[in-house]
Amino acid sequence: MLQKIKEKFFNKQFLSFGIIGFINTFNAQALYMLFVKLGFQVGVASLLGDALAMVFSYFMNMHFTYHQKPSLKSAVTFPLSYVPGMLISALMVILVVDLAHAPEMWAKLFALPIYVPVNFLCMSFIVKVFGTAKKA
Repeated sequence: MLQKIKEKFFNKQFLSFGIIGFINTFNAQALYMLFVKLGFQVGVASLLGDALAMVFSYFMNMHFTYHQKPSLKSAVTFPLSYVPGMLISALMVILVVDLAHAPEMWAKLFALPIYVPVNFLCMSFIVKVFGTAKKA
C-alpha cells in the first residue's frame, strides 16, 4: 500500500500539479480575501475564490500536468474535479472560523493539507475518465 501511495504522489505529474496548485492557491487566497473584505460570508467567499481561480488551473493543468489541449468536453468536466475539494475547503473555513475563532482572512489556508491530495485524486480521475491524459 505504501508503494502505491509513493507511485501516485511522488512523480513528475504530481510535482507539476503541486507547482500549479501553489500558484492557484495564491490566486484563490487573494480572491477569498477580497471577497471577505467586501463582506461576503466566509464559506461563500471560499467557494467564489476557488471557482474563479479554477479557470487558471484548468489551462495550466491541461497543458503541463496532463499534456492535453483544452477542449469543450474537458472544460465542462474539469470543474467536477474541484467539487469535493471546494466543498471540503469551504466547510473547513466555516469550522475554523466559527469553532476555532481563527481569523477569517487566513482560515482558508487551514484546509490545504486535506484539500490538495483530495483535489489531485479527483482531478486525475476526471481527466482520465473524460480525457485522453498521457502518463507523465
